[in-house]
Amino acid sequence: MLILIWFLVCIIFYLVQQILGNSGHALEVFALLTALALFAIDKLSKKMKK
Repeated sequence: MLILIWFLVCIIFYLVQQILGNSGHALEVFALLTALALFAIDKLSKKMKK
């Protein structure tokens, strides 16, 4: 599971850097997208355990 999260964070970071570059909002967008992705993974993993 940790490897999945690591790959997901790397992919999100790459996409944000490609789209926004050195914009001042790149870090904020990266943090928001990472939080949403981790939330979704958490919900899916809890749903699969039931």
